[in-house]
Amino acid sequence: MREVDVAIVGGGIAGIVAATKLIESGRDVLVLDKSKSVGGRLATRRINGGRADHGAQFFTVRTDQFQQLVDQWEQNGWVSKWFGENHARYKSMNGMNQLVKHIASEVPVQLSYKLNRIERDGDSYTLVSNEGDVVKARTVLLTPPAPQSLELLQSSDIMLSEYTIQSLSRIVFQPALVGLITLNEGVNTTLPNSGHQDADLPDGIERVVDSYSKGISNERLISIYATSELSKSLYREEDEVILAELLSRVSSFINSEHTASSQLKRWRYAQAEEVHSAPTLWVSDRESIVVAGDAFLRNDDQSGRTRIESAVLSGLAAANEINDRLEGKALV
Repeated sequence: MREVDVAIVGGGIAGIVAATKLIESGRDVLVLDKSKSVGGRLATRRINGGRADHGAQFFTVRTDQFQQLVDQWEQNGWVSKWFGENHARYKSMNGMNQLVKHIASEVPVQLSYKLNRIERDGDSYTLVSNEGDVVKARTVLLTPPAPQSLELLQSSDIMLSEYTIQSLSRIVFQPALVGLITLNEGVNTTLPNSGHQDADLPDGIERVVDSYSKGISNERLISIYATSELSKSLYREEDEVILAELLSRVSSFINSEHTASSQLKRWRYAQAEEVHSAPTLWVSDRESIVVAGDAFLRNDDQSGRTRIESAVLSGLAAANEINDRLEGKALV
């Protein structure tokens, strides 16, 4: 059994950034993630000799706090400006997943850890996986999508306030379907030089991205994003049906006869329809468990949208509040 100050559930960018902040403060931290790699929705898939981002394609900066971090990432060679002269879109070098891996390089992480429940044990918590592995922590930070965090909390030995239940229940996510298409060698597209297009697209298509033009792949891999409406209508269909539909809609960009292979990625929780108007949510006055993530926005956030910046700022806020609580300071 591993004992730590803080157990962080979820190895996306919110959880990893929170972990680095807590480690800087001298806390013993462990990140638990059900996947085989950190990153969450900053996801990159390798296909043969190429790679493609199939979650977040880029991020933008709206706050000075986030800009300071991004400047450091840029100095480290982890990110660079991709396109957008007036409002830069940043990409991660070698794929978005690589950014989270860089940030997590000094963070203790336990992967393939599928959390089953959280049990109260005096002044601490016992986190039990499906396989029976146990982690004990003084404080717990939950960063999965809000519906998953709520389901976990309601199946655990945890006292939830009515406000917490109502707040998490209001955060509903839209799904997303993403087709990953490998083109035959030598085949080009009519996409912009940046490789990214999110305007003047066929009905049902939100964006199309060429990973080769983006500069992260040696092969021409195309990511085709369905709109939330099309994703909802097709979500339960077979992969082959969905891929055929996506390719038929982008036939003006991609000739299906020029495709070497295709894969589908399903995101059940892609973009929140409703967000929480605070960067964190403590589950009750009696529990040392806090929920955070990209759907938890600061009240001065003008965008109202879940994004990488909101995830980072939420993770940092959670780390600061956890430090205050562990030091015995009252949370305002």
